[in-house]
Amino acid sequence: MSEKKKDPARSGNPAKAAAAERERLEASRAAANRVSRVPTKVKETGSPRWYAPTMVGLMCVGLLWVVVTYLFKGQYPIPYFTAHHASDWLVNGNLYIGFLIIMAGFLGLLRWK
Repeated sequence: MSEKKKDPARSGNPAKAAAAERERLEASRAAANRVSRVPTKVKETGSPRWYAPTMVGLMCVGLLWVVVTYLFKGQYPIPYFTAHHASDWLVNGNLYIGFLIIMAGFLGLLRWK
C-alpha cells in the first residue's frame, strides 16, 4: 500500500498550518533573492543595422528622381513617358516613380524599431 503524504497546510492543526505557511514564504523569498551573477547577452529586438540607412537612401533617391524630372522637363531619368504618352496622364510617369520611391522609404521607416 502506498502512503499518501499529507499536506500540513490542510491539517486540522493550526500550528502545523502556520508552520507550513512560514516555510512556503521563506522558500519563495529565498528564491526571489537568488540572483544570477553570470552576464547574459540581451537579444536585439530592433531592426537590423542596415534598415534605417536603406530607407533614408530610398527617400533620397526618390527626391533626386523628382528633382531630375523637373530639371529636364520630364525627359529624364526615363524618356519613355514623354515620348509615348504625350497626351495622357502617363506623361508624368517619372514623377509617379519618384514619389513611389519616396513613399516606399517612408513606409519602411514607419516599421523601424
